Amino acid sequence: MGWSLRFKYWFTGIELGCHLKKVSIYVDEALWNRLKEEVLRKHGTLRNLSAEVESLIRSSLVDEEVRSAFNELEIDVSGVLSPEEIERDRPKLRGPPSEELVGEMRGRRLAEALP
Repeated sequence: MGWSLRFKYWFTGIELGCHLKKVSIYVDEALWNRLKEEVLRKHGTLRNLSAEVESLIRSSLVDEEVRSAFNELEIDVSGVLSPEEIERDRPKLRGPPSEELVGEMRGRRLAEALP
């Protein structure tokens, strides 16, 4: 890495108040090539590869981001239910679906309006 490129990364990290961490990971070669192709298609260059990987990691950690945002707003999220808990505790529906009931009511109203 050249001096100017190193300075750019250092300066950008300091300026934005973030700390960049260089990591090494093992990824399936075909998967890695597909990601690089997608980044190249999207940006026209591979210079944004690290940013795209970071974006994918962030999007997979959305729950933590949401929790962090709520904490910054001083909103207590300790009592919030997970999607699994909501699905498990959802009441079982009885009777026909609402689409059928609404369709029936519209049909009756239309039949009453016709001579």
